Amino acid sequence: LPIQVSAATNWQNIESNGWTTFAQKTDGSLWIWGDDNYGQVGNGPAFSAFPTQIGLAGEWLEFKGGGNTTLAIKTNGTLWAWGLNNKGQLGDGTLINKNVPVQIGTDSNWQNVYVGFESSFAIKTDGTLWSWGDNTYGQLGDGTNINKSVPTLINSATNWQKIIFSAGTTFGIKTDGTLWAWGSNQ
Repeated sequence: LPIQVSAATNWQNIESNGWTTFAQKTDGSLWIWGDDNYGQVGNGPAFSAFPTQIGLAGEWLEFKGGGNTTLAIKTNGTLWAWGLNNKGQLGDGTLINKNVPVQIGTDSNWQNVYVGFESSFAIKTDGTLWSWGDNTYGQLGDGTNINKSVPTLINSATNWQKIIFSAGTTFGIKTDGTLWAWGSNQ
């Protein structure tokens, strides 16, 4: 039966990757709980059985969690990542897991993030698409099958609106309403 998780009444967004749950309140605070085997909760190496605040209220614009990796954009447009990094999916140039948020690069024009299983994607405010992490099936969209450990620009298009990733296949929608797909076609 449904049980109330928190007495707070200002929750506005929630998602889960199956092991870890992510939620945001209307004050912009980010809360995470659940499995933390790879640091994806972001509060150091500790399992969280209840919502744990990450950072400050008003600090987070957007977040996504998937495949034991967490990506988030702060209100200042900077990109942050933590959790599993075995394929470079954090984007910090390493293959080392992080159990607290680390800033990815210095750009401050990130708008949306998307996390798949070991692959990461982001769209900047200029409409460009960036990807990094596992590229076994060409799911990053750069024309190769080489993993990337830093955000990599995907073609010169400036009209990407939304990305979704599933089982080695990436789908994208552009602002002109066209639908695109790449990666695994099994």
